[in-house]
Amino acid sequence: MSLVVLSGCTPDPGLPSDGSSRSTAKPITYSFTLTQSEFDQLSPEDQYMVVNKAMSTFMRGMPADEFFDTSQGLVSPVVRDVSSWTRLQTQLQTPLTSEELLLNEQLVFGFPDDPETTEDDSIPALFTSFDDNQPHQIYVARFLGYPLSHDQFSHWMAYFLANTIMFSPAYEMESTDHQDISRTLGYLQTHIDSGSSVQTVIRGWLHNLSRWRVSRSAENHALEMLELYLGIFNDSEEEQQNTINGGKACAPWSLTDASDNYQLDKDPLIVEGVKAYRVFDQYVSTCDELYDAVVGHPNLMPRVTEVIVNYFLDGSSAEIKNSLISDIVRTGPQTFDDIFLSVIFSEAFLLYSERPKTFEENAFGFLGAMSWSPRSRQWPIDHRTLQTVFHRNSSASVALRAKGWAPMEYKIGRTPFVPLDVLSFASYHKGIRESILLNTRAWDGERYPEESDFTEAAEPRDAPFEIKHGAFYQAGTENLKQTLEDLTAEEMIDYIFLSALGRRATEDEMDTWIAEGLERYMVEVDEDGNNIMRKTNGDRFWEYYTDDYAEIILDYITRLPEFYYYRAVTQ
Repeated sequence: MSLVVLSGCTPDPGLPSDGSSRSTAKPITYSFTLTQSEFDQLSPEDQYMVVNKAMSTFMRGMPADEFFDTSQGLVSPVVRDVSSWTRLQTQLQTPLTSEELLLNEQLVFGFPDDPETTEDDSIPALFTSFDDNQPHQIYVARFLGYPLSHDQFSHWMAYFLANTIMFSPAYEMESTDHQDISRTLGYLQTHIDSGSSVQTVIRGWLHNLSRWRVSRSAENHALEMLELYLGIFNDSEEEQQNTINGGKACAPWSLTDASDNYQLDKDPLIVEGVKAYRVFDQYVSTCDELYDAVVGHPNLMPRVTEVIVNYFLDGSSAEIKNSLISDIVRTGPQTFDDIFLSVIFSEAFLLYSERPKTFEENAFGFLGAMSWSPRSRQWPIDHRTLQTVFHRNSSASVALRAKGWAPMEYKIGRTPFVPLDVLSFASYHKGIRESILLNTRAWDGERYPEESDFTEAAEPRDAPFEIKHGAFYQAGTENLKQTLEDLTAEEMIDYIFLSALGRRATEDEMDTWIAEGLERYMVEVDEDGNNIMRKTNGDRFWEYYTDDYAEIILDYITRLPEFYYYRAVTQ
């Protein structure tokens, strides 16, 4: 079976086909967001850094040879797509067609051979090693494996929100289990994908079993409603009374104990609506009326926006955070898309913020920039990535749990700041250095599937997925990609620095790495006196020193504090 596969089925940028509905996709052009014209005023290097700063937040990255026309070198880099900034914004708002969605599901999760046909029409899965007790793995597989689209973005937004205090399934609690993870993510993704308003999403969530399994009692349910969704923290006597009265309105409802598997129960002996209780400036007599009061409160949208902004602008002053929150609220956002797009593409985040990157942002942003594919056959960043990185019991160096960043785990969600205590950061550094940056075979292309794996098999057939090249090499070889063949050694060094740090090498760094490359026989001087990557094996011109050269440069980069931070464009 021959397939025409979308560009970007594996984790790199992809554009939904022109058959997708684009009626609602439009650039983000608020006064506080970075527009295409403002983006164009940045240097090419800063444009590339900003693109990857935005994309890495949803765990993707742009390869430098896709952003720049490397056939023209990197001395004066030329951007391939002059509307790339607008294009990225519209991609995230454009849904896949039903045909595209079906194809990408098969590519991500695999497709078995049909025994009724004579041809082998199976598709190997992009990801394997799923655990029924870790249902978030399915959502991660989709936002890592789908091409950039609203479908990809909605799965990431659901995952992000389920790791905040507002929606965490709190797997660490005795009263929760894997079904709460599944309920939470399914509820969020379905509503976000369909364009439900923020008020609708929260109103429906307040009475969800998984929310009650976290709050556990009527009064605590009321307390957490006011804190989580309104930012009212029981500080004053009036606020405390609101909590007490809210708990009375919800009194008929309770959570059963462990012997009954923590189910939501209503006491038939308590009659609702008989007595009204004052909450805020109104009276409620039932839990439903309390829910309505919460989602109708003027604090709701500022509070929801604040929770999201705090993650993106960690380290920024309260003044900067509050300014962005106010700017977003003034636009009248209706959906979570409206909020996330406004934050991600804001100037406050892209141009001015400096904060530590999460392990997910750093690792998958780098891998995306390096044209990574889970089909690389290189543990631990291969088809088993969902197990090694995202499983709560993983002992791999890349496991999130060891970094204080376990998914779906904490009652209060992930903190809006990256854990940088000694143990957490030691695990972060070890994992990203040893298993990602220095694990070049995971992303250089040499161990990627190639056409001949299928066309020269015992039963030949066309490749069932698009053959992708790695960061340096053509798939399955150690031949440089055509996009890199003409780069000088100096340009290759800049290519590596741009991919990992979003900047060129400094003059001192360039001199050092040229000298090091010449000494190690990884760089050679051609007949015209230019430094080039060493070519070996006669006329075949295999450049198999390139990944080794990159490895020692990247080892240096892992020791730079700036590698672990988003940097500002404007100081």
